[in-house]
Amino acid sequence: MTDVFSEKLAAWRDYTETPWARIRYGVVGEVLRRQTEHLGEQIRVLDVGGGDGMDALPLALAGHDVTVVDPSAEWLEEALRRAATAGTNVTTIRGGLDDLPAGEWDLVMCHFVLRYRSGGDGDVAALASHVRPGGRLSIMDVNPDGRVLRELLNGGPAAALAELQAERAKVETFQTDARKVSVDAIVSEATEAGMTPVGVYGNRIANDLLVDNTAKHDPSFFEDLLALELELCDREPFNRVGFAWQLILQR
Repeated sequence: MTDVFSEKLAAWRDYTETPWARIRYGVVGEVLRRQTEHLGEQIRVLDVGGGDGMDALPLALAGHDVTVVDPSAEWLEEALRRAATAGTNVTTIRGGLDDLPAGEWDLVMCHFVLRYRSGGDGDVAALASHVRPGGRLSIMDVNPDGRVLRELLNGGPAAALAELQAERAKVETFQTDARKVSVDAIVSEATEAGMTPVGVYGNRIANDLLVDNTAKHDPSFFEDLLALELELCDREPFNRVGFAWQLILQR
């Protein structure tokens, strides 16, 4: 999969500039900021499969010690470039879930990675083992239920039914597919690994219900949309219907 990601880096750069990507990163940044309040003023962060470092960059800017692990050299170069442009720095390690660096971190992140793994191979336990006692683990992935609702809005009931019945999910940006990962399944695996769920957060909840993207490019409308997303992200049942879920756990 490394070659697929490396070849699509330019397309990913374009995506990160869109309003819906900015919504995604804005909500994740706020959720992670809340976690650091419980972990200390200067913490160690391990971002597994962190790619271009976009999720970890706000933490580095806040003064935390950030290490990004990713199998793609091109994406790690992008992480270093983004950090330098923002006036901060991150440490990069080329590798993946099968060869994580030794040690424990205050905060471990693994966002949109498990969907590309086979499942049932101890990935969640491996991540948990790198969280120090009292530390936190953030796992994030595309929400299968949210995909069904999005297909209903964009393509109608037939498209939604097809998505519901599909065994795998299409990944448009990378022109590939991935397995569907439910938050409840990850909660179960994490609990078995000794982690305690702290919260489930939804991402791109309101955004993906607005099929017409035109207004999202208006700065005032965007600010209102982001404010709404931040209010909805941790509220039941809204946190269960977004584009993605983010699970926070504590060791």
